[in-house]
Amino acid sequence: MWPATHPSVLAAELPPLIPLETFYAGAGQLRGHRISPDGTKLLWIAPVAGKPTIHFSDRDGGAVRTIPAERPVRWVYWAHDSRHITSWQDDNGDENFHMLLADTERPEQGLRNVTPYAGATVRYQQRFADRPFDYLLMDNRRDRSVFDLYLLNVATREETLVLENPGNVSRFYTDQSGAVVAVKRQLADARWSLDVPDGDGWRTIAAGTVEDRLRIEGHPRTGTGWAWAMSNLARDRQVLVRLDLATGEETEIYEDTLADVDAVLEDPVTYELLVATSMPGHVRHESFDDGFQGVLDRLGEEGPFDFKVTAWTHDRTTLTLTVSRDRQGTSSYILDRASGELTRLTSLPIARHADHLSAMKPVRFKARDGLVLNGYLTVPNGAEARNLPMVLRVHGGPFARDNWGFAADDQFLANRGYAVLRVNYRGSTGFGRAFMSAAKRQFARKMQDDLIDGVRWAVAEGIADPGKIAIYGHSYGGYATLVGLTQTPNLFAAGINVVGVADLATAFRTAPAYWKNGLARWQEYVGRLSDPDDLAEMAARSPINYAGNINKPLLVVHGANDVRVVRHHSDSIVAAARENGVDVKYIVFDDEGHAIRKFANKLTFARAMERFLAKHLGGRAELHAQRETRLHGAAAPSGPHTAQP
Repeated sequence: MWPATHPSVLAAELPPLIPLETFYAGAGQLRGHRISPDGTKLLWIAPVAGKPTIHFSDRDGGAVRTIPAERPVRWVYWAHDSRHITSWQDDNGDENFHMLLADTERPEQGLRNVTPYAGATVRYQQRFADRPFDYLLMDNRRDRSVFDLYLLNVATREETLVLENPGNVSRFYTDQSGAVVAVKRQLADARWSLDVPDGDGWRTIAAGTVEDRLRIEGHPRTGTGWAWAMSNLARDRQVLVRLDLATGEETEIYEDTLADVDAVLEDPVTYELLVATSMPGHVRHESFDDGFQGVLDRLGEEGPFDFKVTAWTHDRTTLTLTVSRDRQGTSSYILDRASGELTRLTSLPIARHADHLSAMKPVRFKARDGLVLNGYLTVPNGAEARNLPMVLRVHGGPFARDNWGFAADDQFLANRGYAVLRVNYRGSTGFGRAFMSAAKRQFARKMQDDLIDGVRWAVAEGIADPGKIAIYGHSYGGYATLVGLTQTPNLFAAGINVVGVADLATAFRTAPAYWKNGLARWQEYVGRLSDPDDLAEMAARSPINYAGNINKPLLVVHGANDVRVVRHHSDSIVAAARENGVDVKYIVFDDEGHAIRKFANKLTFARAMERFLAKHLGGRAELHAQRETRLHGAAAPSGPHTAQP
């Protein structure tokens, strides 16, 4: 072990040092159990020679077989015939996803691409129990900026164009027969409309701006004329409603008085409501089904949790689900709905260390302008929440949120001796319309102030050592890291920037073509390239233009195939920081995109991060071999791609 140097870490009775591989085992270990539609088989992902690989077997045991794949597998699903398996893969992070198909009776044949459209990306829309080889898919092969809707038979490869995108459709909604019952269109002036078929044309039943949200859930029953939906129309918070597809009239079904209702589980055939979910702090589940209520009650006996259904049998009597907890990670179960019996299939290796992990606790405090902010604090197990080195973790998006649950990075850092603070800054989803709107034109301003106010809160509470605080984030979180190091260079002792934006205008100019109908919020909240005043504002809020202020150590990580934040952002900030004489560690993964997904790469980054933080914040670290890990590819701004100790 590399011993800690920070006094509060030295004084704490910390648990044993857990190997870092254990925290990130979900990326390469046993996971993702799904029951087959006929209820006779199980499908999951587990490593073979270190690479995540498809496994399957009979539900009651027997031989386990594998399906070879050229690349590590991330997502797998049963086809409705309970024989074939589908998977979705891109090329090393380029986000051009394609659908692949495998036959469990001929597993040696591996996966074959059934959507081989070069340069295009394919998205899933729907599949059908009574037509097991038919899939509704969207792709942008005709026009890279929009997605058309197709019906594809994956066995015969016969396809039918269902609806050609006129250029402004951002979402298709289909009923259980596959018929399009509504489309969401992106209009001028950052407005949208929800349109339903009307003879040979369309009729608008709802409309709004970027602050207004309306989303149909699941696939409505054919011919009923209504759907479950999430809506914040004429409200502050998003609620669950029953939406009349003829008139747009909403009947409110459920709201959470503290947060948005963000998800709903419905029976895939009867369309009956089962559970609605929100997250004001811990996860809150509202059940509409007595059977599910019993399951939730049993799961709740062990404390807060979240769950997700991964697969149903055709008769919906049996399903597989995952259950997540902050100190146990994710476990897979089979649920017998008739008896309510839950059978655990597997847990992640981290669950064996639950007693040594740390609780993720919801916290609330006020920003300097009085806005109430919600976040999460993780304190090392065995340490007093007093004068600790701290890592401020900033979520990406930014129109996303930090969630309660198991977070590998947070637990890893806590085990090394750091307090970890997460702040749902203004603009984060889940806390209502007004909270979101408060972020308009506030990049590097009030959004950043919220993060700084979180640090000040932790210092005022005595939790954090003001001289040993690092800022760390991915994507927008990386941008916030760079803003922190350039705007408040004396507040942070170090920064970790993963695929972060350095130049806002460049981020807009290099966005993928198919983002066209999804940029309205960005344009309203950040600015438009066509407006000279907005361009000047973007420059004023771009860290690259203040890189001369960086005077603290910086760890930068990027995926060479990133199409959201191109590598130029990191190259430029690293070059500028090195001109300042700053200690910069730079890692470029040639086989990754906007996220670090591969197990080996996660470990490379984690090793670099723990060494970096131990050096600059004083926590502890494992003793790894003193060697330079060379990564394949072109050189970084100065020198090869290395993870430096």
